[in-house]
Amino acid sequence: MAADWAVLAFVIAAIGAALNVRVRRRVLRTGERVGRRLWALVPRRVRPTADSRPIEVIAHDARRLGHRFHHPHRGLTFVKYESTRWAYDKVLAEGCRALGIEHLLGVLPPGPELDAERRRVEWLLYQAGLDVDDAA
Repeated sequence: MAADWAVLAFVIAAIGAALNVRVRRRVLRTGERVGRRLWALVPRRVRPTADSRPIEVIAHDARRLGHRFHHPHRGLTFVKYESTRWAYDKVLAEGCRALGIEHLLGVLPPGPELDAERRRVEWLLYQAGLDVDDAA
């Protein structure tokens, strides 16, 4: 009878150990998940990002697109010309934003008023120190 009790105790201990391992693994997995979630909540240092591109890059693009816009080559299609105009106006507007200059480049429809506004913006950017002249 004592041997039966010993075997029964051994079986119960083995089952308990197996359950303990399972429970321990489950607890460890849960702990890992909780740890990962808590680690995700830890505030990280946020690196500052620039609001716009460097002014040197804007000036380079303005000179490049200004030359293409003011001196179109022979046989240029209307679509190419308009896309160059649109890109040049966008770069001029970006330069105005970087230097704090008011402009109407994105508001006016294509025509003489937009051309006058473009010349005004080119002059203001030149006065502010951003040389958009295409003389190379």
